Amino acid sequence: MVYQDKQSSASKKKGGDQLSRLSRINVATVLPIILGIWFVLESLMMLFSPESYLDMWIPMMNEELLPPTVSEISALGQNLLEFMTFTTQMLGLVAMFASLLFLVITLIPYRKGEKWAWYAMLLVGGFYMVGALSLTYIGMTAHFPMTLIMVILWIAGLILPAKEVLRKPSS
Repeated sequence: MVYQDKQSSASKKKGGDQLSRLSRINVATVLPIILGIWFVLESLMMLFSPESYLDMWIPMMNEELLPPTVSEISALGQNLLEFMTFTTQMLGLVAMFASLLFLVITLIPYRKGEKWAWYAMLLVGGFYMVGALSLTYIGMTAHFPMTLIMVILWIAGLILPAKEVLRKPSS
C-alpha cells in the first residue's frame, strides 16, 4: 500500500509538472502568435495600401531629418511615388511570407516545444528585432513604443518555455 501511494504521488507530481510545462509553452506560444498576426496585418497594408502605409510611417521619422510627405513626393514626380509604392509592395510581399512562416513555426513545432523551433524563433525574431531597434535608433524615434512592445513580447515568448525546451533531448 505504501509503495502504491509513493507511485501515485510520484505520477501526480510528474503529471503536474507536465501540465505546468505545457501551460508555460501554450502561454509562450500566444505571444509570438500576437506578433505574427501583427506582422501579417502590417504586410497586408504594405501590399494593398502602400500609399497609406507610406503616409503613416514617413511622418513618424525624426523631425531633424525633415522627411517629405507623400504629397510632396508626388509633386517631385509621379515616377518617384510609383517607385516607392512598388518598393513598399515588394517589401510587403516579403514580409507576408516571413510572417506566415513565423506563424506556422509558432503554431506547430514551437507549440510542441521542439528545440529547433525555439532556435528558429530566436534567430528570426532576433534579426527582425535588431533591425527594428536599429531603425528606431537612426531616425524613426516615434516607432519606439511599438518596437519596445514587440521586443518585450518576443523576449517573453522565448524565456517562458526556454527551460523546458532546452532541457529536452533533441528529437
